[in-house]
Amino acid sequence: MRVCNKLHILYWLQLFAVLLLGVYLLFFGQWHVETNLLSILPNSSQHESFKSVETALFQQKTQQLVVLVTGDDALPAYKALATSINETAQVEFLPTPEPAMSDIAAFYLPYRHNVLSQNYVENIADSQALSQLASNQVIQLANPFVSETIATAPRLNLADYLQGSLLNLSDIEFYQGVAAINVQQQRYLIMHLQLSLDGFDLNASQLMAVRLKQLFSDIRDDFDVELNYSGILFHTAESTAQAKAEISSFGVFSVIAVILLIVVVFRSLLPLSAALVVLSIACLYGFVGILLFFDNLHLLTLVFAVTLVGVVVDYCFHAFVYAGTQNDQLAQKDNRTIAKPLILGFITTAMGYIVLIFSPLSLLSQVAVFMIFGLLGALITVLTLLPYLARLVNIKPAPRAMLFSQRGVTFFNKVQHYKSAVITLLLLLLSVTYFFSPIQFNDDVRLLNSSPKWLLEQEAKAAQILAYNDSQRVIIKAESPQQLLEIQEQVIARFRSTQPALKVKGIYELLPSIKQQKQYYDLLADADKLGHFQNVLAITGLSDPIGTFTPLTYDEFAQSPFAFIAELYMASYKPASSVITGSEEFALWLELSKEPLSDANLLWLAQNIHTALYDPASEVSYALSEYRQGILILLMSAFVVVMMILVIKYGLTAGTLSAIATIGSALLALTISQLISNHLNIFNLLAVLLIIALAIDYVIFYQEQGLQAKTFLAISLSALSSAAVFGILVFSATPAVSSFGLTVMIGIISIFILAPMSVVRRK
Repeated sequence: MRVCNKLHILYWLQLFAVLLLGVYLLFFGQWHVETNLLSILPNSSQHESFKSVETALFQQKTQQLVVLVTGDDALPAYKALATSINETAQVEFLPTPEPAMSDIAAFYLPYRHNVLSQNYVENIADSQALSQLASNQVIQLANPFVSETIATAPRLNLADYLQGSLLNLSDIEFYQGVAAINVQQQRYLIMHLQLSLDGFDLNASQLMAVRLKQLFSDIRDDFDVELNYSGILFHTAESTAQAKAEISSFGVFSVIAVILLIVVVFRSLLPLSAALVVLSIACLYGFVGILLFFDNLHLLTLVFAVTLVGVVVDYCFHAFVYAGTQNDQLAQKDNRTIAKPLILGFITTAMGYIVLIFSPLSLLSQVAVFMIFGLLGALITVLTLLPYLARLVNIKPAPRAMLFSQRGVTFFNKVQHYKSAVITLLLLLLSVTYFFSPIQFNDDVRLLNSSPKWLLEQEAKAAQILAYNDSQRVIIKAESPQQLLEIQEQVIARFRSTQPALKVKGIYELLPSIKQQKQYYDLLADADKLGHFQNVLAITGLSDPIGTFTPLTYDEFAQSPFAFIAELYMASYKPASSVITGSEEFALWLELSKEPLSDANLLWLAQNIHTALYDPASEVSYALSEYRQGILILLMSAFVVVMMILVIKYGLTAGTLSAIATIGSALLALTISQLISNHLNIFNLLAVLLIIALAIDYVIFYQEQGLQAKTFLAISLSALSSAAVFGILVFSATPAVSSFGLTVMIGIISIFILAPMSVVRRK
């Protein structure tokens, strides 16, 4: 038995401290798990000031679902579904209110002189044209807008205004009291559901999604109807189930692959036990690091964390290969032999990951912290604990493994004579490939969507029915409701002057600004004084004296029969700058359709401090593009620094060859990945970070220990285990994970072939 020295005591004390810290953070820390990819992607600096606005206007939508029912028995199915929903916990049926025309007419009565339709504005100075407008409406006594307002607003300007405003605002009609929309002569009944749970809560989302999908399926079968639904809840549930399945399956595959390698090469389960101990300690360090620095743990972090297995096992393989001796002195000597390259390799790997810690992508920050802390724990354990395990020093690689290694060394020694030709061929291959297929990145975040096909089809169908596909949203903010309404009218005037065909939906017509109301009032009052409404009043046979101006305010509108519209389109919020003052600001949104905004209008919106185009996908894609360019510069900078260290340490020739092997493997990985998947994304680039980190480890070991059998065997085992661990990620249904795994696997194969070329024979 070995006597525990001070180093061992220190090791166990720090491990116990880390364990206590992990337990404390796990049970008493303020952390939670999430799966929503958009929640971890970076925000564009262009619209950072509008984040509070977007939250106020659209945050509640993350907790809502839309259900569309159509078919011969759609109405009974709708009612049965509503009954079942009311009996389901944590979900509420939100009926769309149908305001009574009598209530609407009564509400607008004090403000009837403040509103004019475009028809009335254009013909306000022509008494004959006004008479024709009134006559056309009088003959429509069955029209509820006319019948309910003619007695109190005999100029019929209110009837014409309300009819045009409501028809422009929504395509929704009511069928036996139920909100519906007609698309290609087919009626779809619309149901809105409100969840009382967070749409991004993992376990609750899964349970609720399963419950609702079963309920929807039962309704389809019982009533033979078509039922479509849409909502973030289902995407969260599917992402959660998918990530959990991948974590378990990928983890099992990785462990099995490592077990087979260890058993085949070392013919003993002792190295396996030691590797599992080291891996467990590394995971402990990694989780403590995340819980220490982050309030949330994204589920994709755990998927990427599988990669820790490959790197940690690399450390173990080097320790096992060099532990194969019969006495303690040689064991300690071999430990000193691998300590230097292991420490240097850890430093360079940590330098690569440290670039990501301050990443605007919280997922990458978490992965970086997990890997750095995990590798630190593995390094300390491999150097402090493993060399002094009494039985471990008797471990020897199998003769066949050593024979394989010796043949590999022989092969690469022969290849060394053709080093210049191999490098020239590599450069020629990369140049030709780049000429025909240049490396290009596609930063469209929609390519990272991991939802299953059936769910995307549901979303597409709902978007088509509700006409979401061809629409854009513009958000506007201001310090007061009236300023907000005035800016809204300026925006609409700008759009209509430059794009007359553009259709605009919003609250602007039902609630004009006080300034706009006063302009309408003055137009109508002046026209009345000039007698332009005499014929109109003669047609209706009623009088309507014009009193003093009484404005319709936002507060009054928010208490009107249209309160639900006010809640839908407008919101108040507290901007970040009001933390001290506590003042509120206001925001609203407009829906634009028929044609996309022109480049000139998009530029105009971007230059206006009160407006922004609400397009989360484009914003995130733009941010990804910015971040990708930044990370590319950082990667190049880190690579240059590491290469300078290698040149200083090992000389110009060895340093240059190491640089060629490292950058060559990275370029090969990107080039082949693009040929396979047709496009590259930011996660392919991030895979290059790991490739470079592994490549530097390999070339450091070769430079330190030369091209010998033990080194080649350790690196071969490292490459095989890493390829298995990272390669399994290729089969992930999450595009980000799959892209990462593909590029890393290709890069590992490339660097395994190229790294021996960096060895310079020493005299």
